[in-house]
Amino acid sequence: MAKYDKVKKSKSYRLLIAICSVTTLIIVIAIALHVKNENKIYNAQNGVSEYLKNKYNKYFEVGRPKLSGGGLDVLGTWEADAYPTDDKSMVFRIIKAENRDNFSDQYTAKIWSQRETARLNRIAQQNASSSKWKVAASVEIYLAEPLSDIALPDNPKMENIIKQDHGLSYTVGLSYEDLESDTSMDDMVNDANRITSVIRASNIHNLDINYSISTRYGKTKKCETTYDKPFDYSYDNIKNCLK
Repeated sequence: MAKYDKVKKSKSYRLLIAICSVTTLIIVIAIALHVKNENKIYNAQNGVSEYLKNKYNKYFEVGRPKLSGGGLDVLGTWEADAYPTDDKSMVFRIIKAENRDNFSDQYTAKIWSQRETARLNRIAQQNASSSKWKVAASVEIYLAEPLSDIALPDNPKMENIIKQDHGLSYTVGLSYEDLESDTSMDDMVNDANRITSVIRASNIHNLDINYSISTRYGKTKKCETTYDKPFDYSYDNIKNCLK
């Protein structure tokens, strides 16, 4: 019986050693993979920082990059958010495919959006027909490759690029606030239609205009357009879309 107990203890000991060895191996592999992944993230983050500094001649704070779409020998795309160290409000996205050397960033698009927002807000204020409501315009420009790779805030000229039929998307948001009631709707639609006509007269290509109205009582209506579905920016269409 004592011999049997010794054999049993010996087997249990060997099993425990085997389990500990496998567990240790798994932990070592997990640590090695984690270190390898952290090194890839560190290198990607440094690469983004260096690229932005060289391109714009200023310093940027770069968030932790994420790799999407990769795995099982499939190359993915690095994505990160960044902003200039002197202006944290200017957050933009930068991407880089693993199999490509060049980056694609939206910093220039962010600056152009800011400039166009100021310009269109002036147009909105100049063409607003009533002081009974607040009207504001916002612009979001997105640059496609290869323009996003090479464009700088002042080169090429934004005024020329936004009139091209390729290279970017240009989305305008017209928002109205403090309408007294739904009875103000017709006046607001007339207002929006007039402002829209002035904006479209600028010959901006790939233009989408979205509308939002809010009454003083918390009621909101929205109309969203998309580039893949042509929209007739007429009074009737804007009004029907807002229903």
